[in-house]
Amino acid sequence: MERQSRAVKRASMALIVGLLVATAGCAGLPGGDAGTPAPDSTGEGTVETADSNTTNTSDTTTESNESDGDSHSNENESDSNTSTAIDAEYTGEMAVMVGDERVDLAANIDGEDGINMADSDTWYTNESVTLSEALRSAGVEAEESTLTYDGETYDESTDGTNIIYRVGSHEVDPEEYTLESDDKIWVLVETDGSDVTPPGEYIPPENLHVHGTIDFTVDGEELDFSQDKYQQAGHNDHFHFEGGHASPWHAHSAHVTVGYAMSTLEGINVSDDAITYNGTAYAFDSEDGAATVKVNGESVDPNEYYLKNGDSVTIAIEPSD
Repeated sequence: MERQSRAVKRASMALIVGLLVATAGCAGLPGGDAGTPAPDSTGEGTVETADSNTTNTSDTTTESNESDGDSHSNENESDSNTSTAIDAEYTGEMAVMVGDERVDLAANIDGEDGINMADSDTWYTNESVTLSEALRSAGVEAEESTLTYDGETYDESTDGTNIIYRVGSHEVDPEEYTLESDDKIWVLVETDGSDVTPPGEYIPPENLHVHGTIDFTVDGEELDFSQDKYQQAGHNDHFHFEGGHASPWHAHSAHVTVGYAMSTLEGINVSDDAITYNGTAYAFDSEDGAATVKVNGESVDPNEYYLKNGDSVTIAIEPSD
């Protein structure tokens, strides 16, 4: 009887051990073995992270960026594109829009000129290269006043064609400007024939999008866009303020006009000839009340001008006495 009892105990212990071994492999689900790093996006191994002495990382998810004031406090941006440190001399983000098409740099770039893409937005290189050289590696031939992509050349001498190269909020000559780490680059080609209806194609929060500042005054009083009614919750995805901040604004498209942006906000509407604020229409440059719209100090048509990264918008309503 005693031998039988010992045998039962041994069988029970074996069963328990077997169960523990079987369930150990589930601890890392859904990725499998918890001790094995996940493969990178290429499926060719693990993503190498920089050590603690590396200063050039692209992890800017929770930090403000000096060039655009981008805090993203309420957008729930895990920002998978930039969460992994890149072990390279220079790294940053870049977006190219030709008309209504966002160029897939990751698909086009070949790395032969010393630059490559970690994902659709994040570039990295160990060499000193100009913006023009970087774009050429992605199949885009860029000069100060012309750009060639997919066999078509765009020239600023053509009426209605604008070519913009911006690093942060600054316009640059692509053949002269040398890339620096943490550069956020926007290349835009606007044409009359693009026929994009605002607000255009949505850019997700984790992708490089557009930010700037605004000063909106009515009879000398500045609107406070940090108020709850102007904040992101319950408002437009393509344009918003967030986190209780009046600066910066966020545009999740390259084709958000000033007029469209303002018309998403409570109590404001912009038509072809007037700005309506709290039910009163103020015509542009009229005797009944002058409404002016400027971007970077230059007067613009609010329903024609697309907001660009780094833009400083000034809207002023001065009612007549």
